[in-house]
Amino acid sequence: MNSFFVPPWEKEDAFPEKPADKDYGYILHGKFVGCSREELIGKCRSRDLPQIHLVWHPGSPRVVPALQTEFLLDALRDRTRGELKTAIGVGLVSTFVWGGLGLLSGGHGRSFAWMLLLVITTGVIPMVSGIYGLKKLKYSDATLTAEGMAVERYGAWVLSRRILFTWLLLGGIGGVFVLECIYGFQESTKAAGLDKRAVWRGEWWRLCTGPLLHANVMHFVFNVSALIGLGRLMEVLASRYYLALVFAVSALAGSIFSLLLLPDVISVGASGGLLGLIGFLAVLGSKRKQVLPPGFAKSLAINVAIIAAMGILAFSIIDNAAHLGGFLAGIILGYYLVNPREQSLPLQDGTKIKAAGILALIVTGSFVCLGMIQIISNR
Repeated sequence: MNSFFVPPWEKEDAFPEKPADKDYGYILHGKFVGCSREELIGKCRSRDLPQIHLVWHPGSPRVVPALQTEFLLDALRDRTRGELKTAIGVGLVSTFVWGGLGLLSGGHGRSFAWMLLLVITTGVIPMVSGIYGLKKLKYSDATLTAEGMAVERYGAWVLSRRILFTWLLLGGIGGVFVLECIYGFQESTKAAGLDKRAVWRGEWWRLCTGPLLHANVMHFVFNVSALIGLGRLMEVLASRYYLALVFAVSALAGSIFSLLLLPDVISVGASGGLLGLIGFLAVLGSKRKQVLPPGFAKSLAINVAIIAAMGILAFSIIDNAAHLGGFLAGIILGYYLVNPREQSLPLQDGTKIKAAGILALIVTGSFVCLGMIQIISNR
């Protein structure tokens, strides 16, 4: 850890002050909820509520991460164990269901490729993660090491930060998706998707509207889930302006790579922009490795490996050219914009970065509107 810089999640004021009128309580959806000690233990163990990350008690000077509270550890482990077992069960069912449907589709074609993708994402990955998690939980000590404490503080701090541009991007992409559901995915793709022949005929705007569309509901769910997680990391560790800039540039780079490398395929999807966020965060992790938790770079590497594997297995429905273009754009922006001589987080966003980020968000919003207009007018 860099001795000259204290990460924001390690500072004394990283988390808010606890309420004075309640001895015990927790924060849920940004609201302070007071309760008794027994109720707090029960809430942390119960799976009826979203996972509780921040709590307070008489022994804490401020709100603290739940996993740093000794009397809650058994309850949290019980909840985690139950969630991991559920993930394994759901993954097993998904593997049989989607695998069976894939075999019924004849074992080839686009339908089979989608079934294979669903087997991996909703079946194999949850099962492997669940089994690994249970094994780790079984052999790990109930108390956290100093490194584990730092990781938990980092995770709770990230989840406690407010985000804005992520929700704005999600709102724009979600608005386009609603119209796709109304007017049909195929018709919407014809109207505003990345049709390479149409681009060469002068409809250049498809380079920017294509990344805002999706091929089906599952495609949208995959990308939106990734956007929420990656967008939060970008806003918290860099800034909202970096998020808007990197997403827009990477999405465009992905479209250009797809235009040049897959000229006969009509493409849709925000994957190029999402891979750009991963590339940028990978560079950030490399240049801030003394500050960020040790598992940060490993997590990104695993995501890249999974995406690459899915790209190989389901190449007939995945635009690997757009993935490559977006990823490279994110890496280039990271090396250019992240100063290696500094160790501060979040990144400093000067006037130029703020202006570029706001411009990128406005441009993205403009193409969201254009995409909607094209879908409606070509119904």
